[in-house]
Amino acid sequence: MMLKAVIFDLDGTLIDTTAEIHFIFNELLRLNGFPKRNRKFYKTNIGNGVEDLLSKSLPEDYDDDISSLLIQVKEIYAENLNKRSQVYTGIPDVLELLRTNQVNIGIITNKMHHLAKRCVDKFFQEYEIRTIGAEHLYPRKPDPESALTIAKDFGHLPSEILFIGDSSVDIKTAINAGMEPIGVEWGNGTLEELSAVGANKTFSEVSDLKIFIKTLLN
Repeated sequence: MMLKAVIFDLDGTLIDTTAEIHFIFNELLRLNGFPKRNRKFYKTNIGNGVEDLLSKSLPEDYDDDISSLLIQVKEIYAENLNKRSQVYTGIPDVLELLRTNQVNIGIITNKMHHLAKRCVDKFFQEYEIRTIGAEHLYPRKPDPESALTIAKDFGHLPSEILFIGDSSVDIKTAINAGMEPIGVEWGNGTLEELSAVGANKTFSEVSDLKIFIKTLLN
């Protein structure tokens, strides 16, 4: 392919947020007298947005309206954002490679848009990144509208864009948008899960992803 742009997922792909999400949702559960969940639970269930994760986190027999809890967890999220997250080792090298070769960079995430922007501003402010999060202008992944909007903004064909993520949601988004679906295993997804939904390639190390991108630039 002729590589013109790369769109990344955020949590579990560029930044490790598992500890942060673990704390935020367990804090909500603690404040409301519900049993806490372990780290593996959150790692397995991240990816479909705050409302979906909240619903899964609550006790199985909870059948009340979650609106007030949703407001509360969003407040806790905003207060604790970026306190326990960190960029995966090697990611800045990948972004620098793309910038040096004038490859456009985008981020599409199911994290709330204003929180996603705060993350990008904190961790990646030196890069020009088009960012779209949830509860903004477009449906959530795996709907392809946000990805196709970024492709149009960049002026590139979907077939000229890599879509890189750690979950089945990301791979489905890439396929729905007609982009190259690339899976990464250092986040919350596994090789089996990513391959099963159609990832063309998967990488377990950031350094291997960088090498792969280099081959597309030569």
